[in-house]
Amino acid sequence: MVWKTLIVRATDLCDGNCYGCLWREGRVSGFTLPVAIINDVVLQLKGFTFDETLILCPNPLNNPKILDIVSLLKRIARRTYLFIPIHSISKVRNKKILEKIDELVLVATAPEDFKVNEENLKIILSQGFINISLYIAIGFHIINMNTILSLVNMGKEYGLKIRIGEIPYSTNLTLDLKPVFAKKGYTVGFSYGMLYGYMASVVFIGNYPVTLLTKPLNGECRKLFIDPYGRISKCPLQTFQIKNENVNSNILRNLIFSECPIRCRKFELIPKIEISLVTPDGKEIPSEILSLLEVISHVNSLRAACSIMGFPPSTYIEKVRKLEKDLGVKLLVSKKGGREKGATALTDEARRILKMYKEIRDIVSESLYSEKGIMRFKLG
Repeated sequence: MVWKTLIVRATDLCDGNCYGCLWREGRVSGFTLPVAIINDVVLQLKGFTFDETLILCPNPLNNPKILDIVSLLKRIARRTYLFIPIHSISKVRNKKILEKIDELVLVATAPEDFKVNEENLKIILSQGFINISLYIAIGFHIINMNTILSLVNMGKEYGLKIRIGEIPYSTNLTLDLKPVFAKKGYTVGFSYGMLYGYMASVVFIGNYPVTLLTKPLNGECRKLFIDPYGRISKCPLQTFQIKNENVNSNILRNLIFSECPIRCRKFELIPKIEISLVTPDGKEIPSEILSLLEVISHVNSLRAACSIMGFPPSTYIEKVRKLEKDLGVKLLVSKKGGREKGATALTDEARRILKMYKEIRDIVSESLYSEKGIMRFKLG
């Protein structure tokens, strides 16, 4: 199952000091993303659900719009994470925000930042809010193990969930900390899934589980980014952006399901497994058609789905028609009237086929990981 992440930069001002962060310097207007734009995006998504939404370091945190933005984002994401620099923890005064989010992520780059803000951390913990993680942000200029281990020990004292990774969405380079910790003799596990849009694995530091975060290495990245000015793109690292007023439901879904235009700069071989379905009399539904049906179920357009996957529309229209003829069933139906005139939908039989394909794909994914420890792979 491909993980879907919504990333929102609610303000154009951050008082953090993370070296290399895209928003550490530059514009300092304090502009806040209009709530109406978030509401419009929610409406355009028409019931689409993300696995998680990340709200990146809003400042000022006590702006009443932040609570409204969090409330709207809760409607389209299973989990909501609020990132703030650790020295902004004193500004977390609105308990309603804490009640709305699933996790408060404190971003720190130096032990001094943590020490200065310990009392403020105690205040929040004493109020009964324990869903707090410490994100140890590593810049690409240097990896200082002493700094990392000091912050880990500080977080352990308060029972915080600890994550270690790059400064969130700050560069298209890939920072892989797993071999760094392995060489130091720490037990590093296989990647187990996704967190904050990154591949997640566990390293045990003094028997304390710590999550290491690394960029996904394949192009099957399902993300959407909204910046403070309402411009929408695939992710914060992408320069191509679309103004909110020019966005519709199809454009949003096309962005989400398009392949990563940046690609991470790292070479690694991963297994690729193609899944096809075969009828008792030997007629095959190839993996590319199954993948196409899945995208159509989201974008409601055969041509748009072909465009997203890089398929020639005319070729695949003929392939689908031929397959329908071979199987003796309709897979796609076009809407003739109303608001959805011209849209393409899956038939009941196609939905049944797609459901089976997804179930098999999930079984294969689980088997690869649980039996072989393989987590980086591409499924067709």
